[in-house]
Amino acid sequence: MAPPHFSLDNKVTLVTGAGQGIGRELARGLASAGARVAVTDLDETSAARVADEIRSVGGEAVSCGLDVRQSAMIGTLVDWTEAQLGPLDILVNNAGIRDRNLDSFATTVAEWDDVFAVNVRGTFLMSRAFARGMVTRQSGVIINVASQLGLVGMAGRPAYTASKAAVINLTRTLALEWAPHGVRVNAVAYGPIRSPFTERFMQDPAASERFHSATPLGAWQEPETAVGAVLFLASPASSFATGSVLVVDGGYTAH
Repeated sequence: MAPPHFSLDNKVTLVTGAGQGIGRELARGLASAGARVAVTDLDETSAARVADEIRSVGGEAVSCGLDVRQSAMIGTLVDWTEAQLGPLDILVNNAGIRDRNLDSFATTVAEWDDVFAVNVRGTFLMSRAFARGMVTRQSGVIINVASQLGLVGMAGRPAYTASKAAVINLTRTLALEWAPHGVRVNAVAYGPIRSPFTERFMQDPAASERFHSATPLGAWQEPETAVGAVLFLASPASSFATGSVLVVDGGYTAH
């Protein structure tokens, strides 16, 4: 059982992009702390599988498919979540996509737009939709999943790095707007953690070695490494934190 100030007993939580990788571990971790979890993903089957995993160990979870680029779908999701679990207490904006590791001349406008549509616009639309109720209730937590590459540059990743930097500053702006209404907004900047998202770099010996050499604690930590930061930001233990970026990158940005 979590200590009282870390407990999320009966808190209603929604995680986007929770069908695999870090999102899956976040949904499972939140449930283990007592939260009731709405598991959402573009792949509805994957979301359902994660919800089944949570229920199999005694947790409470529901699932549905979600494309965070679709504002109409998000509007429906607000009502669905409340009907299934109750008013939302904690939103984790984890859904994201990466670019193809091409330089700025080779990156197409379509690719740039796709990355920003998911990583930035999706985060904004989800936050705004669920924050309306939080503001009314004068209580709520929003956690945006960013990246260490939102804090430093990387050649060949123009769309992704720019999008994650935008998520970080969006986090700060929303925190300022909604703090008077009891809503906290923070971000987690993850480093090189093992997931389907990072598999391409893990399998490229040169790229993998670059990440290892740049990460004092070692690259490609297991997805479970991501959970503690979100549990902290979601819980009363972080009640005085808003507009912050919690960096969990093994020292990547400490250079």
